[in-house]
Amino acid sequence: MGVSQLGSILLFLMLLAGAARAQDPLPPAPVIKPGTSQEKVQADISTRQIAIESNFTGIEILIFGSVDFSDARMPSSGTYDVIAVVRGPNDSIVVRKKTRVAGVWVNGPGKTYTDVPGFYAVLSSRPIRAIASDDTLRELGIGLSELDLGRDTAGSPQEQSFESAMIRLMEERNLYTEHDSGVVFIGRSLFRATVALPVNVPTGRYLVEVYLFRDGYLASKTKGSLEVNKAGIEATIYNLAFSKPFLYGLLGIAIAVFAGLMGWFAFRRD
Repeated sequence: MGVSQLGSILLFLMLLAGAARAQDPLPPAPVIKPGTSQEKVQADISTRQIAIESNFTGIEILIFGSVDFSDARMPSSGTYDVIAVVRGPNDSIVVRKKTRVAGVWVNGPGKTYTDVPGFYAVLSSRPIRAIASDDTLRELGIGLSELDLGRDTAGSPQEQSFESAMIRLMEERNLYTEHDSGVVFIGRSLFRATVALPVNVPTGRYLVEVYLFRDGYLASKTKGSLEVNKAGIEATIYNLAFSKPFLYGLLGIAIAVFAGLMGWFAFRRD
């Protein structure tokens, strides 16, 4: 067999092998759904324990974090957004409508909201409705207008009036806030946000949630918590008032009598 014949046979065998491989089914291409990505958000808070003493005047906590596996377009394209939500312990809030009777303003009809956050703060890198759709915000409960207040589906005008009054009351107390530019990106993927807890902040466990959005879709989220508790003499008086109210009342009377006697001795006339 000559060299030319051997080469022809080898070429024929290679063509047969190539045709067999071409008939094998190719693996399916990966399907990337909108909003699915490898990005993960990592976040933490500057403190997990806050003590309220007699000299407490409020405090600021820092939420900081980073976007892992972020692509190179993030700093210039602005495809990433972060929303941080801080929810305080649930409480009952009473809202009353003022009515005028005989020229005097008195409390009229009211409504009690139960199991609503005693503190609620939303901080975002942009306005939240520019970050995600209304349906997404409603599903996640992000935003003052999306708070679960036990509202009726019909949403009567009177119901909406009470809800607006309740939210406005909590905003005036600095307990409900929204900051459209509260989250600031630093460099490629680092971000930070500062939350102010006022002097009248309720005690209890706070939930901190951080959401990462990309192109309007939720890419990742993480959460943590912190505790706000009374300390020192404030904690002693608070615990005594709720655990032993009778003893607390007797102690209050004793202090009042003692203060009265001290005033009498100090200002009595000879």
